[in-house]
Amino acid sequence: MNFCPECGTKIVASWNVCSNCGHNLKSEIVNQQPTKAQIPQKIYPQQKPQYDPSQYQPYGYRPRSNNTNGTVALIFGLLGLFGVIPVVGSIIGIALGAIGKNKDDDPKMAKAGLIIGIIGIVVWIAFYLWLFSWIFMMFSYMPID
Repeated sequence: MNFCPECGTKIVASWNVCSNCGHNLKSEIVNQQPTKAQIPQKIYPQQKPQYDPSQYQPYGYRPRSNNTNGTVALIFGLLGLFGVIPVVGSIIGIALGAIGKNKDDDPKMAKAGLIIGIIGIVVWIAFYLWLFSWIFMMFSYMPID
């Protein structure tokens, strides 16, 4: 095996130039064995620092937000508006929407439940007033014998 006279890298005898340092090998006689000064020194890359978990924050993990009041307010507001639980659902939606507006992490759903609950109350009160007035008018026009 041959070695480069400049840097001491192992080379093949047919090479014209050293692949490590680019030294022209045809102009000089290639040494069969390197001298002590020509033994290549292995260069080690810097070691990576050891992992210290106290220095790093976990990425991508956020604590779950607390939107329970807003979610329940929205559900009951919709149930009250669409007549599944006509007035009571709207009242529960208003109450939980008001609580969730101040306590939830993201108050958007609580505000939506509050608004839908108010709309449900207004719609159902208007409907019941119309219904009672219609029933009252129906009985007032009947002749009494």
